[in-house]
Amino acid sequence: MLLTTFWDVLWGSFIILFIFIPLILLWVFALADLFRRTAMSAISRVLWLLAIVFFPIFGPLIYLLVRPAPEDIEYR
Repeated sequence: MLLTTFWDVLWGSFIILFIFIPLILLWVFALADLFRRTAMSAISRVLWLLAIVFFPIFGPLIYLLVRPAPEDIEYR
């Protein structure tokens, strides 16, 4: 389906700018934070990785809400 009218282009741009890009940034930030932590065990990293990948909206949100505070962790 082609975006032919002005409103189709406007809504397509709105969806890309305000929905997809923030979701991708949230996903990338959660994965980057997960891989930089050294205090987590390998099994917990794998489980969080699976949660973030298979539940792309709720996985990163839950991870970012329940992760340890920044002063309690060691980064690589």
